[in-house]
Amino acid sequence: MIVLDCTLIVDIDGTLIPILVDFDDLRRRVRSVLGVDESLRPLGESLYKLRVDESLKKQAWRIIEEAELESIKVLNNTDTEENSEAIKRAVSAGFRVVIVTTRSYITARPILEKLGIIDIVDEIVTRDYTPIRADQLRYITGKYRGQFVFIGDTDYDEIAAREVNVNFIRVKNYKELPRAVESSMQICLKSVEYSVDLNTERTIS
Repeated sequence: MIVLDCTLIVDIDGTLIPILVDFDDLRRRVRSVLGVDESLRPLGESLYKLRVDESLKKQAWRIIEEAELESIKVLNNTDTEENSEAIKRAVSAGFRVVIVTTRSYITARPILEKLGIIDIVDEIVTRDYTPIRADQLRYITGKYRGQFVFIGDTDYDEIAAREVNVNFIRVKNYKELPRAVESSMQICLKSVEYSVDLNTERTIS
């Protein structure tokens, strides 16, 4: 019997759900509060690294969190039903699922509750741990064993995956998640089969 030890790492905004936050407007508002003209891309990581007064940063984080909370209100379960089912299939097949996001925990958890997957994912890694995507991935790969596949939708996701040496599948939008989950499962299964073949060869020799 083959015991799977594979982790699917899934981003939220733009991957699991549609992008419901107006990030351009949000960046504009954050720049105004901070009094900077930085690009703030990606927003969370850039704000985290920015050298400005901490009281101003707190104001900026509040603005971001308010926008994230507002976005939950317009999330349509019907639009994301196929994504929820894809995650459930992966878990039923024996895969570990970890959600990764630069949202805060209090704005990420309600989304997973709304999608009906909060009780089946193994963990939610949010900006409360760190908003730096590469460090989030390092935490996950350090905590769990086996194979990892990260599904995300941005250049920053891909760069972080490359930095941490994690398999990466990019989606153009959240509609592609079911296909990406299936591809991730195939990558993990092939890796498991390869490992079993190697162990068999060692035993024979």
